[in-house]
Amino acid sequence: MCALFHPKEDLVVSASLDQTIRVWDIGALRKKTVSPADDILRLSQMNSDFFGGVDAVVKYVLEGHDRGVNWASFHPTLPLIVSGADDRQVKIWRMNGTR
Repeated sequence: MCALFHPKEDLVVSASLDQTIRVWDIGALRKKTVSPADDILRLSQMNSDFFGGVDAVVKYVLEGHDRGVNWASFHPTLPLIVSGADDRQVKIWRMNGTR
């Protein structure tokens, strides 16, 4: 339902209808670059690798909502995540995966 980048780290937080919030480590994606001189074959190869590879690794799975999670975001300075779901609850999570 939602995905947002961390303001300083190579992380993405995602909210899902499966009632979870996931924190993804995307540090390996920094190594992937595409220059304008690349040909179509190389671009199509990179796209399949980008979406099918293991460049994004789940660091945390936060479970605790009783319905689908619509929104999640990192706090700009503290190691916290806030989420809102169809269970009409807003939750604050520590980055270590606990409520």
